[in-house]
Amino acid sequence: MPIPPIGGGVRVRHAFYRLADRVPGRARRVARGLEHPLDLVALVPCLVRRRPDAVHVQWLPLGAVDRGFWRAASALLGFPVAYTAHDALPNDPTPRRLRRAALNARAFGRVVVHSEHGRRALVDELGADAAAVRVIPHGALTAFRDVAPVAPDVPAGPLVAMVGLIRPYKGLDVLLDAWPAVRAAVPDAHLLVQGRVLGDPDGAARLGRLAADPAAGVTADLRFTETAEFAGALARADVVVLPYRRIDQSGVLFSALALGRPIVASRVGGLAEVVEQTGAGVCVEPGDPAALAEALVALLRDPARRDAMAAASRAAADGPFSWDRIAAQTEAFYRG
Repeated sequence: MPIPPIGGGVRVRHAFYRLADRVPGRARRVARGLEHPLDLVALVPCLVRRRPDAVHVQWLPLGAVDRGFWRAASALLGFPVAYTAHDALPNDPTPRRLRRAALNARAFGRVVVHSEHGRRALVDELGADAAAVRVIPHGALTAFRDVAPVAPDVPAGPLVAMVGLIRPYKGLDVLLDAWPAVRAAVPDAHLLVQGRVLGDPDGAARLGRLAADPAAGVTADLRFTETAEFAGALARADVVVLPYRRIDQSGVLFSALALGRPIVASRVGGLAEVVEQTGAGVCVEPGDPAALAEALVALLRDPARRDAMAAASRAAADGPFSWDRIAAQTEAFYRG
């Protein structure tokens, strides 16, 4: 998904992949892997000069290299390092990825996760120290409210939208299995799938075939969309659907909250902690096309219920998931 605009009071210094990101195509990933250790070393003079009170690391792309660097920097320069485990468990789990996630979770004395599900996963499954793990929710991406939205090219009528990067664990196949039943029950409903495909060629091919059939009521926009187009798709959607098979938390979910959209999501990871507990939408069991279709049809047929969920979405974005709340929790975390 696109990155929302950055507000005032924040200084951004782009210190990584300045050369690698000029490399075209698939070679970019290899170039990033080669440049990453050099970029870490280039941070050292800045860390020595500024002597930060704390460092917060959001990603560990090279695992052992990153862990070793930050432990050494912390010991030598005397600052604590916090790590955010955005995905407590890998979304495409393999034994190697699970081992790496466990090592990452246990490498730091302070670890942030975005849900109670994430906390349980780190402590119970990956062996992290319970005292080191703190839950700080993902904030609603309210900066999208300040974007002039570009509406998608879809027909008039009820719109279901699945947006963001298309990956195998996101359940596009489940949604496509459910869609004929939705279309049969709500003939003027339309489905928009918008986002770049990463690792799901079969789903993309199937989606393309459906989009070529005018009777299917499907639009496929399979590319990386600009911020205004992403916001426009969410703003136009009557229902935002997240049929994920696994996830901890989702930036798309918190974008939908910010824009006040009703949500249908799988009951996986921390999604239900947000969707059901706030009243912003409904959750169904993952991998169940019939349950997904039933939930979508029920909402598309009930404008008053959608309006109530839209209001709950926006209230959640302005309340428990507001940046004032998140900032206060983060500050308390740093002071601790």
